[in-house]
Amino acid sequence: MRRRLAQRWRWRVMGTTAAVVLVVPALLWSQESRRGDRLLHRHLDAARFEAVDTDTPGGGSSSGEQGSAAPSTWSGEGQPGLSVEAGDREWFWTADGPVAQSPLEPPHGGLDPATGNATLDTHTDRVRALDYQASFEPSVVPWKRGVAHDGVVRQVDGTYSTRRRSSSLTSVPVGGGAARGGEDRFWGSFLVRMEAGRAHPIPSVSPEQRVVQVVAEPLVDVEVLRDGSDNFFLRGDVDGVVRVNLELAVSRFYFDGALDERVGWEQFATPERVLADADARAVAARVLGARGIDRGLSPVEALRALVGYYRDFEARPFPQDEAGGDRYEAISALQVGVCRHRALAFLVSAGSLGLESRYVYNEAHAFVEVRWPAQGWRRIDLGGAADGFNYQNMGSNSVHRGGERDGFPQPQRYLDEIIAFESGESAGGLSSDAAGETVSEAERESSGDPTRDAASMAAQRVSPPGDESRELELAVRPPQVEILDASGAVMRGAAMRVRGRVVRGGARRVEVLLVPAGAAGFERGVSLGEADVQTSGDFVGEWTVPRQVSLGRWVLKARPVGE
Repeated sequence: MRRRLAQRWRWRVMGTTAAVVLVVPALLWSQESRRGDRLLHRHLDAARFEAVDTDTPGGGSSSGEQGSAAPSTWSGEGQPGLSVEAGDREWFWTADGPVAQSPLEPPHGGLDPATGNATLDTHTDRVRALDYQASFEPSVVPWKRGVAHDGVVRQVDGTYSTRRRSSSLTSVPVGGGAARGGEDRFWGSFLVRMEAGRAHPIPSVSPEQRVVQVVAEPLVDVEVLRDGSDNFFLRGDVDGVVRVNLELAVSRFYFDGALDERVGWEQFATPERVLADADARAVAARVLGARGIDRGLSPVEALRALVGYYRDFEARPFPQDEAGGDRYEAISALQVGVCRHRALAFLVSAGSLGLESRYVYNEAHAFVEVRWPAQGWRRIDLGGAADGFNYQNMGSNSVHRGGERDGFPQPQRYLDEIIAFESGESAGGLSSDAAGETVSEAERESSGDPTRDAASMAAQRVSPPGDESRELELAVRPPQVEILDASGAVMRGAAMRVRGRVVRGGARRVEVLLVPAGAAGFERGVSLGEADVQTSGDFVGEWTVPRQVSLGRWVLKARPVGE
C-alpha cells in the first residue's frame, strides 16, 4: 500500500513577507525522448504523474482503462487480474520483443536483449516525447529494466556499442516465501504472445529479484528464465496469448542502499576481466587520468567521483569537429549528452577500474547498475534531457517509494536540468496517465539535500480524490499579499481554500492566481477567484482549481484587485 505523508508545517519570515509552501514531495526522476532512433532523457518531477485524467493532450485513460483487463484494478493487496484481453495501449511481449496495438517505433537499441544494443552516437541534444509502458505494480517508473547489457565493444572507427557477455539461459527458481524484511513486493503482469518452446523477453524490477509465484491464464506451465546479464524471459509449451502474473520480492538495497565503504579493490575483479578490450582501457585511462580518477582512490570514492562526473553532463549538440575521433573520449571530455550517452560512457569508465556495471535501458530511459561486493546490485541514475513523457498502461496508479536516498554527488548541471523543467522552461511535458516516485521536502531539508528549494518552508502529501483529478505542485510566494495557508486537495477540478492577509497598502478586494513558476509577476496567471478583505486585512476564499491548468510547478500569488 502507498505510504501517506502527514502534513508538516514550517514558518519562515523573509523580509516583511511570510510564506507557506505547499508542495507535492517528489524524488526528481527522469524521462526520455526521441527523434527517429534517438533516445534522450531529462529529469521530471514524478509527482505530476499521479492520477492523470483522460483529457490530457495526447494521453490515455486515468486508470489505464482496460475493459475487462483486470491489471488496472490492482489494489495493492492481491495480484492483478488475469484477463487475456489487452489493456488500453498495452503491449504484447513476443519472442522478438514487445509489439504494440498501434505501430511501435522501437527506441534506440531495441527492446529484445538478444538483438538490441545501444551505440554511442553524436545525437546529444534533447528531442520530443517517448512512450513508457508500465509493467509492474507498484510502478518503478522510469527505472523499469527493459534490456541490460554488461559488455562493451569498441570498433576501429572509435564507436562503442553494448552487448551481453553471456546469452545462455538458466531457469529461475520459483517460491521461497513472500517478501520479507528488507524486501519489497511487486506484481508484474505481462500479456505474452506465446510460441511453444521459445523464450520471450520481459521487463524486470531488479537483477536479483526473487520470483515468489507464477500465475497464468489460461492455466499453462510457464518457466521463468534469465541470462548472464539478468534479463528475464518466459517460456511455455503453448501457442497463443497468455496472461502471466509474477509475484516478486526485491531487495531494497537495489533502489537506494548504502554502500559498504570498507570494501577494498581486492574484492573486485581486475580491469582486464571487466573491460576486456585493451584499446578501450587505454582510452579510459586517459579520460579518467585527466580527472584524477583511478585505483589510488578507494572503490567507493572512485564510484562517487564517476557518478558526479557523468551527472555533470549537458544536453547540447555534439561539435562536428569532434566527430572523427574516439566517441567515448570526446563525449566524456566534452561532458555532452543525455541519459544513454552518460550511461554508456560510465560503463566504459567503470569497467576500466574493475567496477562491474551494466547499461540498462527501456523505451524511455537509460541508467546504470553497479555490483557491490557482498551487497549486490545497486541502481544509479545519471540524469539527462528530453521534452516529454507519455506514461501508458498505468494500472492502479501506485508507485514504488524506493530510491529516496541517493547518496551520490549532484552537480549544478544535474540540478539545473531539474530546475529548468520544474520552472516550465521545457518545451514539452507530461501527456498521459502516469505516476512517479516521491520523497518529501521535509525529508530533503533534514538530510541537507542540495536539491531542496531554499524558499521552501513546508511539505504536504496531496492525495488524489478520484481518477479524474490531477495533482499540482504549488509554491507560495506572494508579492504584496501574505498567504497564510492553502488547504484542501491541490488538484485540477478540486476545491482549494486560501487564507491570507494584505501586508502592504490598503485593498478592499484581492485576486488569487496560479502563476507558472519562473514567470515574471503575474504573467500567464490563471485566476482562482476574488475575495473580500476584512478591516483587519485578512481574507479567505475557496475556489475550484480550473481544469485547464496544465501539469507543472505553479506559484500561488495574490494581488489587490485593479493592480
